[in-house]
Amino acid sequence: MFLNGLGAIATAITVAIVLVAKFTEGAWITIVLIPAMILMMRSIKRHYDRVEKETQTDAPVNTQDLCAPIVLLPVDRWSVVSEKALRFAWGLSDQIRVLHVECGEETESLCRNWGRLVETPAKEANLPVPELVLLKSPFRFVVKPIVEYALNLERENSEKHVAVILPELVERRWYYLFLHNNRSSALKALLYLQRSQRISVINVPWYLRR
Repeated sequence: MFLNGLGAIATAITVAIVLVAKFTEGAWITIVLIPAMILMMRSIKRHYDRVEKETQTDAPVNTQDLCAPIVLLPVDRWSVVSEKALRFAWGLSDQIRVLHVECGEETESLCRNWGRLVETPAKEANLPVPELVLLKSPFRFVVKPIVEYALNLERENSEKHVAVILPELVERRWYYLFLHNNRSSALKALLYLQRSQRISVINVPWYLRR
């Protein structure tokens, strides 16, 4: 405490001398910056205190009304990325809905091969067959129909949670990240903005080797 106090006094004296000697040469900005930084740090401290107060609890964990969520898996096409996400979804719930926004040839290919790629292997493995849900989007919006579907599903199932699984590509070099996952990031942001406690977002990464 003594050393800290001594340092504070020495710093205050130095600031006062610099302000007097160099005020017109730019030292006046110190008068603005120091109070501004103090106010900023106090506001950050209040924020942390508010978050801690809202989230802290000493109550035992609530074990009532537990149930597997309804899983939503947005897929634009069948790939190793979507396959990994579907395998992950089977470990979470028996209710899986694969969401696909209609977009011409990719939709036709997915529907034509859905039985061979998903339904038949699922039945042979005694796994629940995911439901393929086609969403219409007249203006080729991809994110909005998925968000609306998730919100409607949440409202219709007030006793259940909804888990949205987002398959994502992870590149080896950071600057390639701007070329992928734009829709996933937008979808995640819009779902977070809904502030629903019953909608969860889960990222399933696929790490590119090359």
